[in-house]
Amino acid sequence: MLNIQVKGLTGPHMRRLVVLLLLILMVGQIQALPNGIDRRGDNGCVCHGGADDSTSVTLDGLPDQYNVSQEYNITLTIDSPVEENDIQGGFRVIISEGEIIGDWQLMDGGYTHSSEINDRRVWNAVWVAPAEDDVLATFIVHGNAVNGDGSASGDDEWNSQSLAVPGPEYTGDTSPPDLSNSVSARQKAFAVIALIGVIGLAIVAIRD
Repeated sequence: MLNIQVKGLTGPHMRRLVVLLLLILMVGQIQALPNGIDRRGDNGCVCHGGADDSTSVTLDGLPDQYNVSQEYNITLTIDSPVEENDIQGGFRVIISEGEIIGDWQLMDGGYTHSSEINDRRVWNAVWVAPAEDDVLATFIVHGNAVNGDGSASGDDEWNSQSLAVPGPEYTGDTSPPDLSNSVSARQKAFAVIALIGVIGLAIVAIRD
């Protein structure tokens, strides 16, 4: 068992310090990321809880089968009842083949929003198909509708979509990627309950 001792701190004082440190760590994990999301968003916008069916994410403009090196105009749209504000949403898009050009930034192997384009829920870009004609291009898209209060909690909601576009000579499975790693609504509820429990423990510790 971990035994932490700090000179001058005993009993209730030590307990308060530990609880406060835990709260600081948790707050750091659930902060909003208006400048874009790195690999932490590969399984969804989990800092904002679980995926919610009230919010839909669609990536339009992809062909049923790509032409080698052709450019396709694509549009990422988040449709959500979450109230719009100065900051409205963000996204993370992971592709296996080709590249995206436009004002989407590349971060940790995925494309994401920046502070310059988080004031909307519709984003346009261009997907350049791969030069090989026998590969499967897969797309995992996570979109997050936010209320602009600077917090990862509250009314923010997100969802995901996955797609697959084969090349003309590709002969394998064309199923889109599995999104089962994304956090569910039930997991979101458990996370909220856990957070409330930690806050309750903090209050008790501070009062002791």
